[in-house]
Amino acid sequence: MEIEDNFSENTANNLSAVFQQTNVPVFQNKVYPSFAMAKEAEKGEVELVQSSISGFVFNNSFQPHIMDYDVHYQNEQANSEVFQKHLTYVLQLLKGYGIKNKKVVEVGCGKAVFFDMMLSEGIDCWGFDPTYEGNNERIKKEYFDESQRGIAADVIIMRHTLEHITKPFTFLHTIARANDYKGFLFVEVPTFEWIVNKKAFWDIFYEHCNYFTEQSLGSMFEDAITGNFFGGQYIYLWADLSKIKETIPANLQFTKFDTSSFAQKLEEYKAILSNSGSFAVWGAGAKGSTFLNLLDKERKAVKYVIDINPAKQNKFIAGTGHAIHSPEILLQQPVNNILIMNENYRDEIENQIAQYNISINILSL
Repeated sequence: MEIEDNFSENTANNLSAVFQQTNVPVFQNKVYPSFAMAKEAEKGEVELVQSSISGFVFNNSFQPHIMDYDVHYQNEQANSEVFQKHLTYVLQLLKGYGIKNKKVVEVGCGKAVFFDMMLSEGIDCWGFDPTYEGNNERIKKEYFDESQRGIAADVIIMRHTLEHITKPFTFLHTIARANDYKGFLFVEVPTFEWIVNKKAFWDIFYEHCNYFTEQSLGSMFEDAITGNFFGGQYIYLWADLSKIKETIPANLQFTKFDTSSFAQKLEEYKAILSNSGSFAVWGAGAKGSTFLNLLDKERKAVKYVIDINPAKQNKFIAGTGHAIHSPEILLQQPVNNILIMNENYRDEIENQIAQYNISINILSL
């Protein structure tokens, strides 16, 4: 099947500017073993544009050849009970779609936390991910590409993977061809609508070259089920691979995004950091990295970063070099304020801080 990939049409007449960031780390989810390595992390430009054909938002300055997902890459969130509940919800949703007795292939399975959850349920699953660190022979430590023909999956899962891939429509056709245009696809990605409505400038990352809505996800298929979860931050798609379109129609209706209010929100947080005493940031993931690189490049306002993931502790944030510690640092080096990078975790973090019997002001983005 010949496809016309006009989903991310890259001609000036079909693109409108949405948002820009300059000189930001190309990997927000990498943490480094030394301050020097963190400061030297490679930088890139974010030039978000929106296609007038599909409504799809993407980074027009993205350079895929510089993306090296190596041992420094750490994006696992499953140390959190809140995120574990989300994973359980996703698994129940998929079981509702009938994956229990099916052959499942997970493309971009990461550290295999969700993959192992499926295995524990007796699901016949297989995975692909170059950053996988374990030794399960069911997972290939490689990217999924044209060579994976004949995988014969009943269901293919992509969780927080498609936003990292240039030309996502072409890639979904790669997956469909590898599976002979049979079976079903499940995709989970962040949603750009939540970012815009929240004015969440800290949720735009270089490594996310794509930004989706339920509309733009569903527009790649003749028929699809879409929805949102995780407090509206994530969206999902369930679709029959035989119903993927050959091209995107040019008469789609979609929201034209305006991020002009982002600048005001950034100034609001600059004022908070400047006038409210000492700060720690809770969350050494992509949100925390982006926030610090935009607002505290020289580490003058934020003393350190807290994260419960042991793989990130005693490491340093890309670009700024902020040190990452376990929560116990609050007892050794007290601060006046904690800024939580994701409001979904606020109750969990407040409960943990309460154990320390300390007085501290807690804010969340």
